[in-house]
Amino acid sequence: MLSGLVDRFGAFVREYHAPPDVRPPETPFPDTLSHLREHVSHHLIPLVLIARSDPGPLVDAERDVIVVHCLDLARSTGLAFSGDEHEILDEYVADFHPSLAQLEPALHRLSGCDHAEVVALIKAARAVILADGVTTPEETKLLAELEAELGKLGA
Repeated sequence: MLSGLVDRFGAFVREYHAPPDVRPPETPFPDTLSHLREHVSHHLIPLVLIARSDPGPLVDAERDVIVVHCLDLARSTGLAFSGDEHEILDEYVADFHPSLAQLEPALHRLSGCDHAEVVALIKAARAVILADGVTTPEETKLLAELEAELGKLGA
């Protein structure tokens, strides 16, 4: 059942939020944060795709939501971070332009995650969407439905 919800979330990202696959060259993940990549990439990719779907640059509020969510996720696994690492991740997210090809492996990994982690991702996705003040009724409705279904699964 959780896998089906992740599939719906993936369809949501692809349909409403995936930018055209015309983007700048990929910025390599910072070597100083290599210990973080395995813990957060499956959240980072869909959240940045959502944030980059609007015309214009990634706004600070969207980037802040993504960075804080990813660091919180990593901390939940026992990792700790310095202020420098927070800043490095923030700079990386500002320049990161994931492709739809990166979304599929992220969704596959999410399908195997526990309930609480998927709930946290959906909440972060909602926060990213709300961060720039531009929302559509469709995205608000779908995320509310996913949160409600996740709530039923967790009950």
